[in-house]
Amino acid sequence: MALEGTVVNGVLVFDGPPPPDGTRLRVELSDADDDLWDELAKVPPPQATETYEEHLEALRQSIAEMNSGVPGMPLAEFAAQLKKEFGVPPETGK
Repeated sequence: MALEGTVVNGVLVFDGPPPPDGTRLRVELSDADDDLWDELAKVPPPQATETYEEHLEALRQSIAEMNSGVPGMPLAEFAAQLKKEFGVPPETGK
């Protein structure tokens, strides 16, 4: 049986009636982006097209851009872009 709820001020508030006192529970965190990460884990890494030094230079450049104030992309926007790129269907109400 699965029970769902939300933590409010450190207390689990169940969506429906709580289980009886003394009931042992196992809590598993739910995350809307879990499905995305599961799908991404199935994607094989790209073939190496750059040398190690080229890779390091790309990392140095991105760090320099970040430090100079070049705006990044919010995680939700990035996740939506990846889902679109990889053809992951939109989420339905859970």
